[in-house]
Amino acid sequence: MKMYEKVFEFLTDPTKETFLKCRELVINDPEYDPYSEDIENIQDLLNEGKFEEVIRYTNVNILLSPRAHIYKYFAYKELGDEKGRSIEMTIAQLIFECLEKTGSGTKDSPYIITRISDERDLVRHHLNKQDVSQNLIKDGDKIMDALTLEDGTQLYFDIKVPYQRLAFSFSKRNEQAENKEEEKPQKKKWWKF
Repeated sequence: MKMYEKVFEFLTDPTKETFLKCRELVINDPEYDPYSEDIENIQDLLNEGKFEEVIRYTNVNILLSPRAHIYKYFAYKELGDEKGRSIEMTIAQLIFECLEKTGSGTKDSPYIITRISDERDLVRHHLNKQDVSQNLIKDGDKIMDALTLEDGTQLYFDIKVPYQRLAFSFSKRNEQAENKEEEKPQKKKWWKF
């Protein structure tokens, strides 16, 4: 639990620097998966009325997800826990504010995200805008998502770390699959004894 406490150090000093330092703890964790299904899992638990499970649901992939904290806010609300509700909404708000501080959403200064879902969370739930399309952009060593909004403007998100982690996950999974193939004892053909 010590690592989780360190991740939330930015809450007492919500600057770009402290937020990015806390983000480093998340992205360097071996369990970090920017495309995990944790957000969907929490939403399912919430929809099923399993509010205690929503509150207990914790892993490295949701620590800096504003949506995860919003879902926990609703779980606390359903349980009538004002203190828990207030804490979760404060965490979500501070994550949004810190995400905004990581850049200006331009191609030269994209927002730096931890999970791909952070893009739409920031656009829809914090900036109150609607996105209509998403494009992957590789520009030199930059890897970004460009979200086009209803008004035609674009917001850019630095997804280099999540993108590289996805590529790493695929190669690791393929490697594990190949190793499993090699581990299978080769059945001798009936004519080779």
